[in-house]
Amino acid sequence: MGTSIDCIIPREKDFEIEELRKRLDDVFVRLKTEVLHLREFGHFSKRENTNEKWFLIFVPAHDNQPEYTMGEGFVFSVDIYKNVVLIGCTERFNSLYFKEKNTSDQLFKIITELAKEFCFSNRLLLGAGGFGDTDRVIDMAYSDHANFDQICAKMTELHGIPADNFDDLKDVPWYLS
Repeated sequence: MGTSIDCIIPREKDFEIEELRKRLDDVFVRLKTEVLHLREFGHFSKRENTNEKWFLIFVPAHDNQPEYTMGEGFVFSVDIYKNVVLIGCTERFNSLYFKEKNTSDQLFKIITELAKEFCFSNRLLLGAGGFGDTDRVIDMAYSDHANFDQICAKMTELHGIPADNFDDLKDVPWYLS
């Protein structure tokens, strides 16, 4: 179920790119233990070329497409849309619930800390990316400027009631807190 992890949160804070880059870099510094754990046990985090510094770029509006900011750091990515933020991770979605992989706590902690850089509310949606489970709502966020509540409603329409714990993610492709 899913080849990657997508996390969608409300966008409640705005920063200039340089300030945001520093704040995101600081997350990796604060969570060095979790990053090192992922480097040891994560499937994609083991790559030698993964950088723990954030690269961010502003993409201006063009050809009827909206402006947004995108970036990547380590095995994570971020797309900052008008109303929501998408945090992606190349680790497999099942890394959140297969205890044998020994990475769920670290992944969740890093994602949660990255999310705190954009919102106060601690609301977050985790979805299985890569097989289309989140494609429609990501398109809504980008093209239609959908807000977090609209995205949650669409996920419920598409996939039913969300999991309320990671163990249930074996059967449900999304989690909401």
